Amino acid sequence: MPTIAKISSGASASSALNYALGKNKGMHNDTERWLDDHDLKQPEALQNCRAVAVGGTNGVMPEIAPEQFKLTREAYNQTQQRNQVQRIVQSFSADELDPTTPGNWQRANDLGVELAEKLYPDYQTAVYTHIDGQNHVLHNHIIVNKVNLETGHKLRERPGEAVERARQINDRLAEREHWQVITPVREHQSKTEQDLTKKGQYSYMHDLRSRIDSVMADTSVSDFKTLSERLTKSKVNVSIRGQNVSYAFLDANHKQRRARGKRLGADYDKEAILSELERRNSEQEQQLDREDQSRATELVRDTKQADTALNQRERATESRKPTVEYREQGIDRLTSASCAVRRKQQEINDRGSHAEQICQRIRPAVRTIAEGLQRFTDGLQRFTKQVSRFIDDRLTLLKRLTAMNERHDQQVKEQKLKELTKLNEPKPTQQPTQHRQNYGYDRGGPSL
Repeated sequence: MPTIAKISSGASASSALNYALGKNKGMHNDTERWLDDHDLKQPEALQNCRAVAVGGTNGVMPEIAPEQFKLTREAYNQTQQRNQVQRIVQSFSADELDPTTPGNWQRANDLGVELAEKLYPDYQTAVYTHIDGQNHVLHNHIIVNKVNLETGHKLRERPGEAVERARQINDRLAEREHWQVITPVREHQSKTEQDLTKKGQYSYMHDLRSRIDSVMADTSVSDFKTLSERLTKSKVNVSIRGQNVSYAFLDANHKQRRARGKRLGADYDKEAILSELERRNSEQEQQLDREDQSRATELVRDTKQADTALNQRERATESRKPTVEYREQGIDRLTSASCAVRRKQQEINDRGSHAEQICQRIRPAVRTIAEGLQRFTDGLQRFTKQVSRFIDDRLTLLKRLTAMNERHDQQVKEQKLKELTKLNEPKPTQQPTQHRQNYGYDRGGPSL
């Protein structure tokens, strides 16, 4: 059946993702030779990578997943440099998915993507499928960004909860594929514990197993000292006496409990625990040896490249001295100018502060002036209205007077016209004057 080989937290998302993709890094365990022996080739898009298939959820593109994960953390202000991702290793046996069949590479990746979708539907995940294990079995590296896309909250799970949920969903996937489902942990349950489990009640034995499982889920625990220290943090004291190992802790009811490993189950006894720790330690040593060898090779290569580059720089130094001196002078001038700019900026800032203080002092006076100006403006508007009414009244009176003058002038004209007409009328005819007898004298003297 597919198994959940490892669930652990990773401090750096970019480190976990870059390791899983393995861009421009050689495969482990002579996998390239194994591919040649089986006449197999990686997909064209994944040349020079450790992965043979990639996938993701919630829009993640595995090739640029580090940038996508980073943007999400920044968007939700989750930029702390610790515990950024959850790492899950899902492994398939050769009987389930034959690694020599390239079609199974993508099939394994699809199952990893499905597992990630069911486990963490509201989180970004990237899935990388490898075949470079010790036995070249197909296995997935599932990297979960611990930022909820809906709430922005960080993923938090109780110890052992992630392992238990992953195993349950993984078992359902195995059943669907008609693969054998094996109970991952061989544990012994007493009749009392079975009854408590059926009733959904608290069992201190189950609580103890969960605490031990949580610590053992971290594959970095590879020696008994580390195991003891980690269990102590989980408030469990472990001790070895002869052929037995015993665990003591304070249960949820604040009652001191103690149980031997064999009583908990075969996976918790001394032999099983020490054997698992030894296996992990051996794998870590092999991994360190491979990494040391790789670093040594890179160091030799980098040293040669550095020596070559140093010789080239030394040869070029002499020819570039005048240019360097000129640039140094330019840098000095630029530095002086920068200092002058900073001093000028400081002066401007000081002036700005002084101006602000003046504004603070004169603001009440300005407010009073503004209020007085408003009152003046209002009075001026009222005065303007009164003047306008006065002018309107005077204009009305002027119009009336003008009309009266026009009527008077018209009457005078008419009167003069009548008089002139009367003067021009013909006079009546007079009777002829009769001559009177002149008696020898006239009014001026004696007649002659």
